[in-house]
Amino acid sequence: MEAGMKTFTAEERKKFILDYVKENEFVDITYLKDTLLVSEMTIRRDLKKLEEDNSLVRVLGGARSIPGGTYEDPVDKRVKFHAEEKDRIARYAASLVGEGESIFMDASSTVYAMADYLEVHATVITNNISICMKLKDKEKIDVILIGGSLRKSAMSLVGTEAVRMLDNYYVDKAFLSSKSVDEKHGISDATRDEAEVKKAMIKASEEVYFLMDHHKLASRAFYKVCDLEEITELIVDASEEEYVTEFTEECRKNNKHIHGV
Repeated sequence: MEAGMKTFTAEERKKFILDYVKENEFVDITYLKDTLLVSEMTIRRDLKKLEEDNSLVRVLGGARSIPGGTYEDPVDKRVKFHAEEKDRIARYAASLVGEGESIFMDASSTVYAMADYLEVHATVITNNISICMKLKDKEKIDVILIGGSLRKSAMSLVGTEAVRMLDNYYVDKAFLSSKSVDEKHGISDATRDEAEVKKAMIKASEEVYFLMDHHKLASRAFYKVCDLEEITELIVDASEEEYVTEFTEECRKNNKHIHGV
């Protein structure tokens, strides 16, 4: 599409915006304004209408795609997405585990990556079968796998039994991740069952760390997990993208703890 060649109708603009966020996850207002040759106010109106239609989520400086329903790729597939960012976050998170501590690790791909870097004596309680398999040969790590209903796609155990079993523990630290985080609305997830497990882990932990690569920032999913005030620290990978900078500044301005690696 070449700028200056035509005037776009409202429907053509909306289709362009939706196609772009589907392909790229995020689009900024300046790009849309310059490409579609309309005012910033017009773009903001288009984004507002698309959000009202549940087609995207408006964020600082632009819009992001809505995470896709309740489907979730298996953890061994998800860990390959944004692998470099997840690895940096995972290394830092593992360094926070002290000798002899007990920790929760959820079924997320970033927390799964963290298992590679655990080298101290610790007890890990998890609902992720894949994490158990990764930790089985680490002699310093004691592993407790909670029971529950198996989500085959994620190799995670969820449901009433999983939440009830978590009520039997109280740990030093929880290391969790989720689908989305928004400075105003907090942390949200794609599936109700995983969200309920995370809530139970938060409730039973002295400290709570969320490991989120920057592609998840300034977006919302379907099921609320917690507010940012409820966690100890949000760990993200450093990025120079404008929406990441704005998100980080908003968090720090409002005394919400965020750490870039």
